[in-house]
Amino acid sequence: MGRAFEYRKASKLARWDRMAKAFTRAGREITIAIKSGGPDPQYNSILRRAIQNAKAAQMPKDKIEAAIKRASSRDAEDFKEIVYEGMGPHGVAIVIETATDNPTRTVANVRAVFRKKMVR
Repeated sequence: MGRAFEYRKASKLARWDRMAKAFTRAGREITIAIKSGGPDPQYNSILRRAIQNAKAAQMPKDKIEAAIKRASSRDAEDFKEIVYEGMGPHGVAIVIETATDNPTRTVANVRAVFRKKMVR
């Protein structure tokens, strides 16, 4: 199709990748907010803030409503907020806050990052 099309396609795919990651993060925040305070944003300030963050990321209204409905159901995933600590280069303490549905996988990922990126 041509070089110009390939450049446009690459930029669109990069943008869609960033949007997908932002939407996933926003959906996870909505799920955590609903689990902690209920599905009504009028009474749940954490959910209200999560919805505002999702709108700031330009998440469509139907996707926000779908995330709320999915998190309100009984068989929804249960995300847990976990805090990990580690030591970085030169003895700098690092605190990592995560939201995960699988703590075993998350601790393995955090350890891998510390091993690869935090070499002393």
